[in-house]
Amino acid sequence: MKKLTVLFFLISSFFYSQHTEEELKNLLFDIDFSAAGPKEIEKIDSLITICKKDSYNDCVALGYLKIANIYDKMNDTKKSFYYIDKVEKENLITSDTDFEVIFYLHLQKSFLYRKLGERVASFKQLDEIYDEAMKTDNAYFIYLINRQYADKYVETNKDLSLKYNKIAYKYSRIYRENKGKRYRIDKNRLYNSYKTSAYLGGIYIDLNKLDSAKIYIDEAIQNERKVDDIGLKYITSLYAGRYFRMVNNVEQSQHYLWIAKNIAKNYYKSENYQIGVGDELNALYKSIGQKDSIGYYSNWLVDIEDVNREQNQTLNDTVDKQSELENTKRNKETKGLFFILSASIAVCILFIFLFLYYYRKHKSKNLDKIDVPHQSPVQESIFKEVIQLAKENNPEFLTRFNEYCPRFSEELLKVSPLKISEIRFCAYIYLNFSTKEIAEYTFISVRTVQTKKYNIRKKLNIPGDMDIYVWFSKLLK
Repeated sequence: MKKLTVLFFLISSFFYSQHTEEELKNLLFDIDFSAAGPKEIEKIDSLITICKKDSYNDCVALGYLKIANIYDKMNDTKKSFYYIDKVEKENLITSDTDFEVIFYLHLQKSFLYRKLGERVASFKQLDEIYDEAMKTDNAYFIYLINRQYADKYVETNKDLSLKYNKIAYKYSRIYRENKGKRYRIDKNRLYNSYKTSAYLGGIYIDLNKLDSAKIYIDEAIQNERKVDDIGLKYITSLYAGRYFRMVNNVEQSQHYLWIAKNIAKNYYKSENYQIGVGDELNALYKSIGQKDSIGYYSNWLVDIEDVNREQNQTLNDTVDKQSELENTKRNKETKGLFFILSASIAVCILFIFLFLYYYRKHKSKNLDKIDVPHQSPVQESIFKEVIQLAKENNPEFLTRFNEYCPRFSEELLKVSPLKISEIRFCAYIYLNFSTKEIAEYTFISVRTVQTKKYNIRKKLNIPGDMDIYVWFSKLLK
């Protein structure tokens, strides 16, 4: 067997080495996902080896992500995480990386975090690529990201979930129609795009709009009969089973849910698939009062969740350990750079000190020529009080500031109808407080201050090439 394996690898190496990176990526996409297992993983590994040999980094990264996806389907979350992590560990993501790789990396991370129950982290991965995916004008990317967004809102906002499902449905049809032959239509993507009908039917079921649900469930059943794909059959059967349960057609509901259950047990070891169909069967038997079946599926769901809990605990430990190792490595690198940075900073400080010393010395020669404005003792006293109130974030700050600069608010409101809170923020800028100081005195983050400055710029139409502090300094002149 070892000799045969070596021989197969040599033959495949010769065959694949004649291909470009794009052709090798297409070979990866052509490997069936729905029924994929160890054999498919071996094939992908051999393709990754060839891609590494030719320094096809995008191809290597996509290979790792496809293996991660297969392990996720097989409910081996630890190995799925391992292959996702390899993409970053081997520095495969650079400024030249194709968006397709970045897109799938974020999707796979989102799936992983969702399994761990870290919904915020999962949604963050989607948010980081949504706008860019929509700009690609690639119907498949747009379909896929909106499908994930639909899942994001399915538990919290059904109407938003419906909105994103409709977008996904629209672009999945555009992808399949492929006018002008814009897209490469491979089997996995094609079959995946057919799932939108079932998903759309599912959200209409959740909204109790059964007439609309029927249209898309019937369409999903017709689509499933057109193509032979396990994944499409599972999704269609699951939502068809749910629909027929809602319309009290027990026989049809049971028929489709058993199909989904057998597929989940034989092809999809991931608990998401099994819990989905288990919940539906449980609900079906509760509706007809079959206590034995209710007990069976309740226990089945408990067993799935126990296994999932153990796996997630192991994975969380792995993730924590990985983070700890990365922190240790980072600390070592930091210590190594500390002495160099310290020396550099010291030189810079010395240079700045000398520059300021000679600059002031030069300026002092012409001091008698400078017209320096003076404030009256009263104004100076008010100014100091205003500064102190600003530093304390005192509610009286704006009132006292308006006494110090009575025309300030009036001039601002001539430009734009600002809110009181925005005028207060503008006062901090007028007093020449830095971003860091404003954040410190008003108890908000530096990022928030930067965002507020950006919004103020837009509202006041401050030119992009003008410093905001300069603009405010000229406001009352």
